[in-house]
Amino acid sequence: DFVWNSKFPINSLNIMRGFLSIDTNIKDLYLDIIFDAYWKDNLDTSIDKVLEPLLKKNNINSDFFFKGINNNKIKDELKKVTQEAQDIEIFGAPTFVVNNKIFWGQDRLEFALDEYSR
Repeated sequence: DFVWNSKFPINSLNIMRGFLSIDTNIKDLYLDIIFDAYWKDNLDTSIDKVLEPLLKKNNINSDFFFKGINNNKIKDELKKVTQEAQDIEIFGAPTFVVNNKIFWGQDRLEFALDEYSR
């Protein structure tokens, strides 16, 4: 169930850095938990105290997480992928790039899949 977050927009910098700092095998669950918290549960996921129990749901050590998001390597990686996204004109989530064509929004997934099958 979708709920428009009353805190929209939030600062998502730590969430994005966190995605880059965690193990690959838990990234999907991390995204599910964060998106649900923000778009279903109306939580302000930019607040560390709100984020901590969400990390626990994902079995992420909060000390490891907060240390990781302040690591210069992670900060530089986010700058790099952000620049790459900007260079190909990605501006939001979800965005799908298929055959150098951009499809933006969940309602465009079918079009992206059609393009992919070509």
